[in-house]
Amino acid sequence: MFELDDLFKLNKVMVVAEIGINHNGSIDKLYRLVDTAKDVGADAVKFQIFSKDGFYIKGDYLPKEVSSRLPVEIFKKVYIPFGEYDKIFKYAKSLGILPFATPLDIESFEFLQSLNVSVFKVASSDINYIPLLMKISKTNKPVILSTGFSEIREVKRYAKILANNPLVIMFCVSRYPSQPSDYSIKEFMLFRKEFENSSKHKLVGFSDHTKTLSLPVAFVSLGARVVEKHLTLSEDDDSYDNLVSISSEKFRVMVEMIREVEEAMKTTSRNLPNEFVRKMSMRSFVARRELKIGQRILEDDIEALRPSIFTPSSLENWKKFVNNFATKDYHHREPL
Repeated sequence: MFELDDLFKLNKVMVVAEIGINHNGSIDKLYRLVDTAKDVGADAVKFQIFSKDGFYIKGDYLPKEVSSRLPVEIFKKVYIPFGEYDKIFKYAKSLGILPFATPLDIESFEFLQSLNVSVFKVASSDINYIPLLMKISKTNKPVILSTGFSEIREVKRYAKILANNPLVIMFCVSRYPSQPSDYSIKEFMLFRKEFENSSKHKLVGFSDHTKTLSLPVAFVSLGARVVEKHLTLSEDDDSYDNLVSISSEKFRVMVEMIREVEEAMKTTSRNLPNEFVRKMSMRSFVARRELKIGQRILEDDIEALRPSIFTPSSLENWKKFVNNFATKDYHHREPL
């Protein structure tokens, strides 16, 4: 089973299937999503966990125009008890896929601690959730930190709290859904330069909220070591995260593309053809027309034809022939 520590030891990309709330509160659907994540080649599966009391300020304390717009009822519908997550973590591990979660309140963090999880996720909206960051920092465990609401200067400020944790900082945009034009490859390169330090166990990743496959692949080629993408059983169902989720068929294709890019990135130099294939494919200089001994050879008197088993076509040999004199008679297309 892939562990986050592997990121710091191996030249490997971790692909995370984000379940989020696509289970709609159904335990059966939760298990099917984990099965699907394993089937499509994900290394890890990620959940969002919150306590029964939720993570919103009580409506009694809030202005009506604010409380009326909070999705409290949605989170009540998708709530899954801690005990079920205990089971699903064990189930995922039995399949050989790494389970981890975003705790959305302190109670959820304490529950995950009781499971002795190997990694924590911090949501983009919780980058300044100081009580949670302080508790996670004391575990010294690996952390995946999302940054979809924050400019680089804010990320730097709060990432310092996790300075002693192995850390993957995720480049993302918290628009649901987001478009390719919402992302900036130029900014990602600055992001990587600012935060990546493999010797100190600091890496960068990419959390995607588009429906595309191209961006995850592109960001892997640019150095993202973790890719997180929302997975759904069907893009036509009523799952709450479907606007940012892709089907199992698309997810499988994405994983395959990432692995192909990963393979190319591991290779230190191109695997060029052997010498025989090179000679059969490249060219030798020949006379383009009949030449007489002592005749000046002009540019138009020379052609180059396959294979390259006589005088090879090269800039150096070209200079030896052009404007010099033929040392013998040559027939049309005879090697020089």
